[in-house]
Amino acid sequence: MFTQIHKKSTMSISKPMIISLLSLSVILMFILILIFSTNSYSQTTQILIPSFNLNYFKNTHNTVYPNQETTPTNISHIVFSISGAVKTWHARKHYVESWWRPNVTRGFLFLDQAPIQHLPWPPTSPRVYVSNETMSQKGVPYTIRIARMIKETFNAENKGVRWYVMGDDDTIFFVDNLVDVLNKYDHNGYYYVGMNSESVISNSLFSFVMGFGGAGLVFSYPLANILAKNLDVCLERYKYFHGGDHILHSCVADLGVSLTQVKGFHQLSK
Repeated sequence: MFTQIHKKSTMSISKPMIISLLSLSVILMFILILIFSTNSYSQTTQILIPSFNLNYFKNTHNTVYPNQETTPTNISHIVFSISGAVKTWHARKHYVESWWRPNVTRGFLFLDQAPIQHLPWPPTSPRVYVSNETMSQKGVPYTIRIARMIKETFNAENKGVRWYVMGDDDTIFFVDNLVDVLNKYDHNGYYYVGMNSESVISNSLFSFVMGFGGAGLVFSYPLANILAKNLDVCLERYKYFHGGDHILHSCVADLGVSLTQVKGFHQLSK
């Protein structure tokens, strides 16, 4: 009887103790896991945050560039990059010469080769620039050449410049109107100005929020500066895209800058 009573009492005492110990162990393990996971998160946060420059990705239109000027924009602040080809220049030059102002407008006519058959070069046409670096890059040579115009123009002309304007040799610019439009925007910010196509099919094939090169594309100085520095990497990423304007749109999108649509830019796609 004593033995039975002893066994019974032993069982009645040890069972609650075991349950209590197990419960305490579980609670302690939960606390330790919580502490270590919190410390690990804190350490990870301390490592990542300093190297993640959030401001770099906020290339919004309100970003202020160090070189601030308050005087109104005029034609001398704009540099043009016109794409063309030697084979078609004879038929296209009249478009360019209709708006080009010798000794007033700044910029270059980008050709695929030296225009030997068009010499002597008339003073009524822009200066010629022949790119020699497109063959060293993969992709469609014509597309790469067009996309590289922004970098080559920036490297050649970057003093007293606020805006870089790209167009084709059959694009007609109303220069005074263009100056008036650009005066509405802060050239110290990151601006990509243009317009999509009037053709729904063209917009569907490329993008409804892309500036089409035939209508003219405009890049503010700060944005052109960043593009020039990162263009080679961007060209490698988008080398098989069709159209230099398509590549540039993708490069600008990667920088976090969206198209500022101006309805006065007309692509007139067929």
